[in-house]
Amino acid sequence: MTDVPVAITALTGDALDKRGITDVQDLAAFTPGFRFQNQSVGRNDRGYKQYNMRGMVPNNASSVRQNVTIFVDGAPVSGGNIAGVTDVERVEVVKGPQSAFFGRGTFAGAVNFITREPGFDWGGTVSAQYERFNSYDLNASVEGGIIADKLAFRLSGRAYHTDGQYKDSVYSDTRLGRRNTKSISLSLLAQPTENLKIRLFGVYWNDSDGLPANARYGQDQYNCNAAGGATNNYICGELGSVPMGSATWAQYIEPTAYTALQNGTLLHKKGFLDHLGLERDARQFRLSADWNLGDFTVSALGSYGLNKWGFLQTQFGADLRGIPNVAATAANGRLGYVYSLTEGNTRDEDKYVELRVQSPQDKPLKFLLGVNYQNLEYDNLTTSYGTTGYVLATPRGLSEANTYSAFGSLTYDIMDNLSISAEGRYQIDKQSQTTFSTTTSYLAHTFKAFTPRFIVQFKPDTRSSIYASYSRGNRAGAFNSVYYAQNDFVKAQIDAASPVQGVIPEEKLWMGELGYKAQLFDNRVRILAAAYYGKWTDRGIPSAIPIYTDAAAQATGVTNGTVVITAPGGRVEVKGIELETTFKATDNLLLEGTFNIADTKILNTYSSDAFALTGNGTPYGTQLPFYPKITGTASATYSRQIGIFDAYVRGDVIYTGKQYETEANLAYTAPAATVNLRVGAEWDGKRIELFGTNIFNNKTPTSLARGTYATYTAAGIATTRNAITVSLPDRPSYGIKLSTKF
Repeated sequence: MTDVPVAITALTGDALDKRGITDVQDLAAFTPGFRFQNQSVGRNDRGYKQYNMRGMVPNNASSVRQNVTIFVDGAPVSGGNIAGVTDVERVEVVKGPQSAFFGRGTFAGAVNFITREPGFDWGGTVSAQYERFNSYDLNASVEGGIIADKLAFRLSGRAYHTDGQYKDSVYSDTRLGRRNTKSISLSLLAQPTENLKIRLFGVYWNDSDGLPANARYGQDQYNCNAAGGATNNYICGELGSVPMGSATWAQYIEPTAYTALQNGTLLHKKGFLDHLGLERDARQFRLSADWNLGDFTVSALGSYGLNKWGFLQTQFGADLRGIPNVAATAANGRLGYVYSLTEGNTRDEDKYVELRVQSPQDKPLKFLLGVNYQNLEYDNLTTSYGTTGYVLATPRGLSEANTYSAFGSLTYDIMDNLSISAEGRYQIDKQSQTTFSTTTSYLAHTFKAFTPRFIVQFKPDTRSSIYASYSRGNRAGAFNSVYYAQNDFVKAQIDAASPVQGVIPEEKLWMGELGYKAQLFDNRVRILAAAYYGKWTDRGIPSAIPIYTDAAAQATGVTNGTVVITAPGGRVEVKGIELETTFKATDNLLLEGTFNIADTKILNTYSSDAFALTGNGTPYGTQLPFYPKITGTASATYSRQIGIFDAYVRGDVIYTGKQYETEANLAYTAPAATVNLRVGAEWDGKRIELFGTNIFNNKTPTSLARGTYATYTAAGIATTRNAITVSLPDRPSYGIKLSTKF
């Protein structure tokens, strides 16, 4: 990747395997500038996925407003859910705004998985991995030619399971973090002529998981009063030891509650969720064609994805069935004790079509032209049964985007070692939002944007390059649905206070980048370095507008209500450094490392979390939460021939700096390092490996989020308190992996 004038981390399928990377979270650990956040609303499961780059964490990251999009073979995947990283030829993590090249949802970057093409020679692979916590990962594939040199296929399957690494602190016979995945995929490659190649790919998978492994810092851990009151109300500074007693869920499905949920409003069929935890049914299909017309290449791509998933959970942190429900009476028939059961249903569906033409690449002037269309649907709802009975907690909301764009790039080689490039995309984004409640509301708006990128690249020699780029990214707009729910009297007050009204404009990012890439000392040293600086503007932030509810209140001159809308007033300064190096110290010793500084500075914001904690909702100069400023890895691989065996030992150290819980930057996880070790041998297409992960037992949570919870008196009186929920790290694990090719 030394010739590509963008900040990009590329790992082959073999490199993924050697690092033990099996999902996107593992990939992020080895990629400077890339981060995976999976903690939201008290859950750390495979339902919530937020991918961030260069410290840029959005306030809202639904499937139709992603900061970073996952692509597979160039096709975007709504919600970022993929079956796994098996059968991958390579993965490319492209950092910085990619709106000009990749399009919608790549405000901060893009991740593209390129799958392996089927081979015409008959063969296959089988791998089996087993480790602690009764965890296994089984993969198998077979491929071959159906019509000699014309049509080939690959059929692959996977079965993954883990019992979960943590015991529930109350129900010791139940483990948290149980996961199951089964997948099957089929890939076809057709080459009807020398100039035409067609690929068809389809995959189906099912995830069936238990409740996640979370813990909570609460009242017992309070050490400060963030609001300056009489008593402590929060945790300030570095989080101490994880209170493992809080790692519990009420492991009981109350029949009355479950029946009410199944007879209530549902997005999926009844019984889709019949166990506590998560359930997913997903499928993806892609069809692509590359046609060489002389020196020109015409490429077409189409894809379809459907991801149906849901969660069913009880209350977290304690089983409260011993507490009386003060809202229960003989007349209303509510449960006599404190209990809650919540079900969430989500559907992500996407369609994508693209056509592009590329000119000959051996000419001084090169160009690419393309058009595409994308349709995204994000459909979700949440229901709950608790102390007050059945509640439609979040009414069904359907967000849809129909995006049309034309894009292109032009590169001119001024000299053999100096080139300039210009890229651009014009995009029309037609969005709508429908809320199905007691009344149905429909909102629609068309956003239009042009996103350019300019690049200058200089190659001092054939093994190094220096580049500078300037680009713009745009993040999809949205709606202030609460605005449309007001009467004309209140709307007029909102209009006077804010120019936004009901439509939230697109967010913008301007970023400059300087990079250096080189292969030095007879290719023994590789350096990939990038420095960047950017301004994130029009960031959507909450804005509380005091209002008069009616003319009578207005006559008093004292506001008697508040409407919270999202306004485009947020501004963040973004700067950082990304470095990747490899050093072939000897013929037997390979050293690798990554280093990342992602420095964000809030210039203007409103944080409801900060206001609730400190009384100041406008912190200035703080860092965006959930993203460590400093991360890095250090790896060493020693290999040598021993008889017929290619033996190796590999060690990885993964460092993660502190992460803040809110924009107030009051509490944070401690900086920590995780160490993995692998020992193995390969011979004649076979491989055996012994491995240990987190061998020194790093106990630092991997992510965190501020929230609230309720404590109860013996009489059932509730008090709401501040809390920080954390994702528990993988515990030390040891295992064996066997694989063979035939």
